[in-house]
Amino acid sequence: MPDVTQRDPEETAAALAGWLASRLPEGASPSILEVEAPESNGFSNETILCRAVWQADGEAAERRLVVRVHPTRHLLFLDADFSVQYRVMKALHDTGAGVPLPNLRWYEEDPQWLGVPFFVMDFVDGLVPSDNMPYTMEGWVVDATVEQQSRMWWQGIEALASVHRVDVKGAGLAWLAETPHGKDGLGSQLTYYRHFLDWTARGRHQPVAEAAWQWLLKHRPATESKPVLCWGDSRLGNIIWDDFTPRAVLDWEMATVGPPELELGWWLYFDRQFTEGLGVSRPPGFGGHEETVERYVELLGRPVQDLFYYQVFSGFRFAIVMARLTDLLVGSGVLPADTDMGTNNLATQFVAQLLDLPAPGA
Repeated sequence: MPDVTQRDPEETAAALAGWLASRLPEGASPSILEVEAPESNGFSNETILCRAVWQADGEAAERRLVVRVHPTRHLLFLDADFSVQYRVMKALHDTGAGVPLPNLRWYEEDPQWLGVPFFVMDFVDGLVPSDNMPYTMEGWVVDATVEQQSRMWWQGIEALASVHRVDVKGAGLAWLAETPHGKDGLGSQLTYYRHFLDWTARGRHQPVAEAAWQWLLKHRPATESKPVLCWGDSRLGNIIWDDFTPRAVLDWEMATVGPPELELGWWLYFDRQFTEGLGVSRPPGFGGHEETVERYVELLGRPVQDLFYYQVFSGFRFAIVMARLTDLLVGSGVLPADTDMGTNNLATQFVAQLLDLPAPGA
């Protein structure tokens, strides 16, 4: 898996210290300490945590830093552009868009330091809901009070809406709308994920994903909502929380421009997958889906449509990601070569449930 265990911590510290010296004023004499990898929900980037110490105006300065590194062994997404997440966060930070974000520091293109590009941001202290085991089954979210869960849910919806209220052109993010798969919107997303599925499957049959694809083509909405900035992976597990309030919205590598339903559908889909899909109850403080949509519409300032379609599309997309992840886990020796996880996983199980398809397996 992509973590710091692939790197020698002392060599990594020395490389980062040399790089930081090139960024700071002369005489800063930086040192990098406590290099480690955090527990992570993701598989798309390498993450390094460290503590940096240097001299500033004759006094010692110290910061805990997060270094996000271009994947060196694994490519989870098709045609992934590592720089996107930094560029989007930087634009939002610089324009004061009101989206909770980490403090960004530097982006480094030159591979001489770590072998690949990377960017650095300040560490944000807080808690992140777990995907494994899912936060709906055990841990601090289900152990919280109803009031705390309620605050978490509604604050999360406000964070989501704050992304969608961003002026894309005013923030300098119009470039996100131009993709190799067509102009912004549902069409480019459908094209991208069709190519992603073909790239991942490599001729292997994906019965649930293919059935979902046919359903998506047949039921494609006749009209689309006005596009907004889309975070790309909008869910509770991609937010750092402090006292059940968002401190930082993370993981922008799937950022795009598209209809807001693309994101709200993803949010609702994952809430359902981690409850209905697992046969467990929703945390009692979480808002119901109808009132969630009502609140989101109030925050966005305009109606949404076709949310079931976008939930199915979310499941289709996640089924493709799971198929790709399976290959990476097999290639890493984590799973055996004969695993059926590529076709039989949480995503395909729940999509089959949504569309009344045969279950892909036990």
